[in-house]
Amino acid sequence: MNIGTYFKGQLKRISKLFPGIFALSVAFAIVIGISGGLYAKYTNYNKVISKYNIGIMCEQDNPLLSVGLGLIQSIDDSRFLVNIYNYTSEEQGFEAIHNKEIKIFVVVPDDFVNNLMYQQGKPHVKLYAASQKGITTVMMDELVNLLSDDLILTSTGLYALKDELQPLSLSDEDKRYLNDKLFMAYMNSLLARSELTQINEIGLGDGLSFMGFFFCGIILFYTVMLSFCSISYFIGGRTEFFMICRAKGVRSWAQILCEYVCFFTSNLICGGFTLLCVFIIFKTGLLKIDDFAGDLVTTYLRFSIFYIFILVGLTAFEFLLFEVIRGIINKFLMAFLVLIGFSFLSGYFYPRSFLPGLANAIGKVLPTGVAYDVLSCGITGAPNMINVLKMLIYIVVFLGFVILARRVRIVKGLD
Repeated sequence: MNIGTYFKGQLKRISKLFPGIFALSVAFAIVIGISGGLYAKYTNYNKVISKYNIGIMCEQDNPLLSVGLGLIQSIDDSRFLVNIYNYTSEEQGFEAIHNKEIKIFVVVPDDFVNNLMYQQGKPHVKLYAASQKGITTVMMDELVNLLSDDLILTSTGLYALKDELQPLSLSDEDKRYLNDKLFMAYMNSLLARSELTQINEIGLGDGLSFMGFFFCGIILFYTVMLSFCSISYFIGGRTEFFMICRAKGVRSWAQILCEYVCFFTSNLICGGFTLLCVFIIFKTGLLKIDDFAGDLVTTYLRFSIFYIFILVGLTAFEFLLFEVIRGIINKFLMAFLVLIGFSFLSGYFYPRSFLPGLANAIGKVLPTGVAYDVLSCGITGAPNMINVLKMLIYIVVFLGFVILARRVRIVKGLD
């Protein structure tokens, strides 16, 4: 017996099992696809990532207020926390609060800026909010305290300047110039808050959109579960048969490579068919993902190439699990628990960046985590060669351990 004969035998064996394997993979893909589609459709992710909406009514033609609001919305770090909406009347603001469109309504009097800059009265604003409990109340209190503290400090400084300038024989123009200079110094100190903090935009799933992350997670979860459709291929392999094959010249590494190629081919056909069906759904417009909004054919072809690459690694990993674990029930149960746990830590169900530090670090080095990083690069078009190298190392290590496990099994006669 030579390697070719052994390979033909294994190919014939998996061919007999393949109709059942393919039917299970299609059924599994349909179940995951429908479940994922319903979840994505009825999950309003924008509610999870939405900012706090604040309404404001102020002088629309006041240049200082317009510039200040523009800076807050474009430069200040608060742009990561709040959305600001302008209203022309208090009735509109109250109605927006009633309809839960905004959390806080701020009314800035028309004479607010002049009162603040030139001490022509007590500067004040009105803040309205719906009565509610929870984190929104805490955030509202923080915003109110921040605004109050800034107003008090600014007003104190300006009024102190007025008292210092009172006995001096300065013209009204010079006093206004000094007031303006101090006011702008306060404005600069407020905007300089950005230099005191560091904002890290962790994104969602390595920069993917929600639907892109969700799509990548579903495809990978389907892939790691795909091997269970072929579990019958690993049932019935007796140690005596492997010992006889080795005695006839087919060594452990040759047995493993032949079986791996057959196993991978089965997964590749099933996975390839699923990707083809998904591509057809994309073309018909039933599924729209912003990450594929450009050249669909090019992006999806790149994605498919990366998918085949990670399929090589995941197949080797699952081959190792099925080879090492003994017993039919043990194979299914232990492999299922390992793959489910790895999938969670790798960010298939939930963004990995949201996990605690240790769990996040573990998820990045797991083979399933590396597979996610590689496949996400297939969508974004920015391949990371370090992750590709990690996956290549995993492939070699997994196949090496499988060969070693088979060798130990044959030498010690384990079954």
